[in-house]
Amino acid sequence: MTGPPGFEGSDVSSYTYSHTSSYNSPISLPRPSSPVPSDSSGRLSPISVFSASASSSRRSSIDSSSSVKSCSHCAATTTPLWRRSPATRQPLCNACGLYLQQRHKLRPLALIVADQEEDLAHLTGAPLDDFDGPECSHCHARKTSVWRRSKTGAKLCNACGVYARLRGRDRPLTLRRNSIRPRCKHTK
Repeated sequence: MTGPPGFEGSDVSSYTYSHTSSYNSPISLPRPSSPVPSDSSGRLSPISVFSASASSSRRSSIDSSSSVKSCSHCAATTTPLWRRSPATRQPLCNACGLYLQQRHKLRPLALIVADQEEDLAHLTGAPLDDFDGPECSHCHARKTSVWRRSKTGAKLCNACGVYARLRGRDRPLTLRRNSIRPRCKHTK
């Protein structure tokens, strides 16, 4: 079989297909094990070459991922981003992966249990009875991006503190949300 135009007389099976990623590290794709498809003129069909070699590897990854993915440390099944342990290459949830990356040790069991209790309380709407952390003196929020102080020194969540500073009065409880809402960026 002949090579691409301009390379007549060369053997196609000796070519390796390489691609340079955005990080400028070459990635070599495996040579196709089956004969390379070509059209009636003997020229290669690059789309069929890539799809033939990639479909078998894609198929095996689909079969292995049919089970539910869970964190190898805390057994979480949902996370915004799946990560991998650098040592074992096992899946980690975002929280365990970030903790390991920043502190070079596994996330403590106490943090895992606290997160699970908080998630359960959030889903059921039940308050946490043994909560030790800060609480907004106005709306009783327990999670906020920044804790603030009122003029009298009472601890306020970010929303209540900013509202009081800008408007000079307490924030209405009807504006309270259970989750922190990111700022909306309006496009014109």
